[in-house]
Amino acid sequence: MGTVDLVIENAKVYYGGHFIEGGVAVDGGVIVCVGKDPRLPEADRVIDAEGKLLIPGAIDGHVHVREPWERSDRKLVLSASDVPTDTQAAAVGGVTTVINQPNVHPAVVDSKSLKHAVEVWEGRSYVDYGFHGGIKPKTDLEGVERLWSEGVMGLKIFLASSDPLWPPLDDGDLLYTLQKTGELDALPIIHAENDSIIARSVERLKALSRRDYASHLEGRPPVAEVEAVRRAAFLLSKTGSKGLIAHVSVAESVFEVLKVREGGGKVYLETCPQYLFLSNEDLKVRGPWLKCAPPLRERGENAKLWNLLNRGFIDVLGSDHAPHPRELKERGFENFWEAPNGLPGVETTLPLMLTAVNEGRLSLKRLVEVFCENPAKLYGLYPKKGVISVGSDGDLVLIDLKQEEVVSSDRLKMKCGWSPYEGFRLKGVPTLTVVRGEVVMEDREIVGTEGHGRHVRRLSETCVSSREV
Repeated sequence: MGTVDLVIENAKVYYGGHFIEGGVAVDGGVIVCVGKDPRLPEADRVIDAEGKLLIPGAIDGHVHVREPWERSDRKLVLSASDVPTDTQAAAVGGVTTVINQPNVHPAVVDSKSLKHAVEVWEGRSYVDYGFHGGIKPKTDLEGVERLWSEGVMGLKIFLASSDPLWPPLDDGDLLYTLQKTGELDALPIIHAENDSIIARSVERLKALSRRDYASHLEGRPPVAEVEAVRRAAFLLSKTGSKGLIAHVSVAESVFEVLKVREGGGKVYLETCPQYLFLSNEDLKVRGPWLKCAPPLRERGENAKLWNLLNRGFIDVLGSDHAPHPRELKERGFENFWEAPNGLPGVETTLPLMLTAVNEGRLSLKRLVEVFCENPAKLYGLYPKKGVISVGSDGDLVLIDLKQEEVVSSDRLKMKCGWSPYEGFRLKGVPTLTVVRGEVVMEDREIVGTEGHGRHVRRLSETCVSSREV
């Protein structure tokens, strides 16, 4: 083998399910060698990892970068989120591939809108990127088939109102949609909350002139999530469609899915860091900064979800990165209903999880599974991404488990200017991020090129097996 582009040596490399001492060689954007340092070829650039951990680049399958956004509030919305800054944040956070949600404007619901989204992102991202499509009520299911054939990673379905322009699917729409995704072997991604329960609860609370933080919790109670998860899982199993339940926030939702899995249903589960690290007690203190949907739950649910994540019942981790301008969030201090739902998180998810590793709450192996390998498998990118292996993309992250930081919004790359984890003490951070062989972040600073990130499409229909994770 001749001289290659990049070698990272003297590392502890996550390879074949465990860590080995050695390094990785990348040439032409692809991994060409993994092994002991003496076996590695000469390279144009050699990086001494100094014994740090080298893992596959993380894949965040749940981000809401606010582009395209072609509405009257475009300037305000883009003041908090755009492709260059959010993908810089991803790179600093050790995320080498992001998959954007479809509820942008125009929404990604057909071939034309997907093409437009690709054009908006092209030449502006620091990391690789893909897209989920979306399914609205009464959507032309033949159009959904065309959208799926063009390589979207998943098809987002809302069972509760998210946006006036994106109403939820009723049961009839949901049934016929899942029949279609089953035929296509497509992956529906379901925001599972019962819209009727939420609407009635909110109506009652507003009639009582409630506008405090607790009204948000009471307006979206756990039963609204659990009922919708049960219904979605049941219909997935009856139609033969696989599916992912997004952002579960209570353990009972997981138990409902486990019942369906016992009967052979291919229903997968995602949770997010806010449901592991934050609770309603934090919401009481920080108010609208922590408003999200589903809402934060009681502290005891955090521990239950950690347990289920460790035991392999929750398949993937996603940040649900959803930044909003400060001025919109601050409206919630006067009237909690006025604050939008959503928290930024693509930059902080991996450091938070590494802190949990240091605290003994999660193994490194399990972290790699839920934030690298399983997302790649679930979204049809494996083994091109999500694994350190010869022939895979050179997406690599060097980890210093001893380095400590305090989350401070003035040091984050995200342009929204605030973080739900402000003041959190972190131990364990990415110190080097490599996307297809190019170093895009080094020593916590962006060094890569805007536009290096490429649009990636689903490569296969491979999904994780809930029996294997």
